[in-house]
Amino acid sequence: MFITAGAPNKRSLGATNGLAQTLVTIGRIVTPVIASSLLSVSIQYQILWGYAAYLALIFLSFGSIWLAYQLPRRL
Repeated sequence: MFITAGAPNKRSLGATNGLAQTLVTIGRIVTPVIASSLLSVSIQYQILWGYAAYLALIFLSFGSIWLAYQLPRRL
């Protein structure tokens, strides 16, 4: 709904939707790589006894929830 409302006009709705889909796809590719790399680095260097990746992902989750609450309630 936010992507549809964010399009400047009806003619550019397809381009706006395509850009949003592209960004989501890139995020789905990059996120597992970053998470697994962070886990292996935290285990290799014993950062927080190997649990630094989990702590970082918890903070990222709470940050995402906070950002979601910043969205307007109505369009």
